[in-house]
Amino acid sequence: MYHQLAHLYDWPGSLDFSEKILSRDLAVFTELNLQPPARILDLACGTGTLSLALAQKGYEIIGVDISAEMLTQAKAKQQEQEAAGQPLKLRWLEADMRYFLLDEPVDAVVCHYDSLNHLSNETELRGTFVQVAQALKSGGSFLFDLNTLENYQTFWQGKDTYEGPNYRLKTESSFNEDLNKAEVQFKVEEYNDEGELDFHSEQVFEHYFNETAVEKYLMAADFYEIQWSPFNPVDEIPAEFPLKTFWRCKRR
Repeated sequence: MYHQLAHLYDWPGSLDFSEKILSRDLAVFTELNLQPPARILDLACGTGTLSLALAQKGYEIIGVDISAEMLTQAKAKQQEQEAAGQPLKLRWLEADMRYFLLDEPVDAVVCHYDSLNHLSNETELRGTFVQVAQALKSGGSFLFDLNTLENYQTFWQGKDTYEGPNYRLKTESSFNEDLNKAEVQFKVEEYNDEGELDFHSEQVFEHYFNETAVEKYLMAADFYEIQWSPFNPVDEIPAEFPLKTFWRCKRR
């Protein structure tokens, strides 16, 4: 997913969310005394904004994503940052979060931007939790976020248009509450470097997972000290209307 639109992923809302989730993750790491140069896996890292921010703090980061195009953006940002400063302890791995393998376990795994909601069903969610547990050291931490039902019911319905410097992005989204399935169709009109107008389209699917199922599958994957709390990363939306849940747990 995000193959055609990877170069547009870093829109202001995405970057703002990165700052907020970085703050949350660092607060948990401080509480756990997880200090640099601890090894952290950023699962479904996308264009690498969070990976790069953590690496700048001194952590050793592995960024994993299924999209080669998203990783191309991440690598370009790394090269740009390293050209202006110190080399970062950061490497990228193109892999599916359901089936990835590491050469050695890490101290923590983070998975944000509602990436787990992209899994198709509870079987895939359960299997991904098992993969994450295998990637962690005993006692290692797993931090992630998920979209709430209220989010899908309210904001995954209808059409929107977003304007950029050289593009117009149109979205049409829907949510089937009977199936807990959401989808959004992206259509982009964009001027290329030659001044010609290009057209791109991409369809993205998500699945709502309720808290009871998530906790059950975490426990089945041998996680403990499971905690979750409402999380609203958008300032314009009231705090009592949480868009997400923020999760933290440890591997036995």
